[in-house]
Amino acid sequence: MTLASAPVTPAAEAPSQLARLFADHGAKVLRYCGVSVVNVIVGQSILAFCLAVLDLSGVVSQFWSAMLSAIPAFILSKRWVWKQSGPDSFRNEVLPFWVMSAIGLGFALLTVGLADRATDSTPMLMLASLGAYGIVWVAKYLVLDRLMWKVTHHGVEPESV
Repeated sequence: MTLASAPVTPAAEAPSQLARLFADHGAKVLRYCGVSVVNVIVGQSILAFCLAVLDLSGVVSQFWSAMLSAIPAFILSKRWVWKQSGPDSFRNEVLPFWVMSAIGLGFALLTVGLADRATDSTPMLMLASLGAYGIVWVAKYLVLDRLMWKVTHHGVEPESV
């Protein structure tokens, strides 16, 4: 049996599937990671300010952190990650993005609220917030990519705005 006629096994298909996955999503995932870094810096800065300077509770601080950091996250996600241009659609873009942000906020409020009962340590409350948002990070990417800002041509990035 020659190499050319050897049966294709799932293990042999894995590198090609991985290459296709990277071609379809690699640059976009890297941009999404970049937006996440910006969002974490903005959100955690707001959270730390609310906790340490304004002396707000963990839950109230987390609420303001999420509300304010969602604005640059939406703009960067739409324009830079998914390269979408045109006016923002409240029903098809802003509202679904806000709902996903609210789900993340719900997890964060729950975890920060529980952590706030156990400690008043700002770093621990920030860690609780980061952990909660980490849970919904991948799911949010999939919803944004597959439903909201779907790009149908595989491996080809849309034109920049």
